[in-house]
Amino acid sequence: MRFGHRLGIIISIICLFIPVAHAAGKKTQLFPDQLPGLNIYKYDWDVETCVLYVAEMSRKESTLHFEVALANSQVLGKETVRSIAKRRTQRGDRRVVVAVNGGFGVLGDMRGYGGVLESLHVQDGELITHPTDTDACFGVTETGEFLSSPVKMKSNLQIDNQSLEIGCINQRRLDGCKVILYTPRLGESTRTNRRRGKEIMLSGLKLPLTPNYTHPYQVKSVSSDGNSAIPRDGAILWISTQVKTPSVNKLIPGASGKLTVTLSPPEWNQVRYAVGGRLRLLRNGKINQILVDKHNQEKKHVPGKRNQELNLSHEPRTALGYNADKLFLVVADGRQPKYSTGLTLYELASILIELGATEAINLDGGSSSTFVVNDEVINKPSGNREREVLNAVFITKVTK
Repeated sequence: MRFGHRLGIIISIICLFIPVAHAAGKKTQLFPDQLPGLNIYKYDWDVETCVLYVAEMSRKESTLHFEVALANSQVLGKETVRSIAKRRTQRGDRRVVVAVNGGFGVLGDMRGYGGVLESLHVQDGELITHPTDTDACFGVTETGEFLSSPVKMKSNLQIDNQSLEIGCINQRRLDGCKVILYTPRLGESTRTNRRRGKEIMLSGLKLPLTPNYTHPYQVKSVSSDGNSAIPRDGAILWISTQVKTPSVNKLIPGASGKLTVTLSPPEWNQVRYAVGGRLRLLRNGKINQILVDKHNQEKKHVPGKRNQELNLSHEPRTALGYNADKLFLVVADGRQPKYSTGLTLYELASILIELGATEAINLDGGSSSTFVVNDEVINKPSGNREREVLNAVFITKVTK
């Protein structure tokens, strides 16, 4: 080998570990030999004191995939990102290379509802929770198409010539959500209050529930006791006492009809994996106008200061973004003044643009923000430990 050629190779290898100036910050390459199509790096933002960790996945690399997974394989319950990732890898067909925390929900007990997601979750084609913030959703179809358009669910129970609209799937009873469908994915029972509604046990359903679902059902029983056990081969329909439509009176043991669930726009019915957050950060390469207005209205910007207005507060953040070529998973550390103070949502959106994203959503942040590579936590969570979360987002590598 000629000396000049050998020297060039040595210089190229050394450069993989040298911080590179980039826009308003610098990148430090991590795991340079990780996998083709995957770039993982630490990003030190120069404008303010903030450290981010970024994974860029090539959308053209056929061995890399986007996935999501529930904590404890059910809605009720919490688990660390690293533990969720390890369980996915143990299935054997794919290995989790990068994992971050997912969407929002109930982290405290909340009368037995600890672990309940309040955002969209579709896993292996199963619709587990419906979209709440309909604008802050991301999905990947069976063919690998990325979706981030506003998405809504429409679901109803048909009986005779009438129908009953279903507002929520596998979520705690909320104001305005007066009819909820509970599948076995929630947990063992509905955790509902007997004084607020009645529960209809549905049998004859084909599970799992999917984004585009139509199937006959039969009413097996009706109860006003609350906290019904959820059958493994059926579902429980909780109906608030405020619902007075005639169809409710027809739901008696032995009655039958059809359950339908669809997502719109229609392309969302082909989703294989999907996650929901709160607040769209980027659309078509532009920052959400809500964030722009909040940023411009701020009377005095103090770098690193926390604020009662969460959009303006410097906090640990997690985000998902993409462009025509790449998927981005981003975690910003925060609440650690001498190391990293965190970001406002406007700043997070700005950095995503710097990195090249054109579309992005905000995922859960704070002490939940976790960045895992090869079963190791790489960032510094603000609680000085890995927090249990509700679901996780993965980049996986095909192993079979």
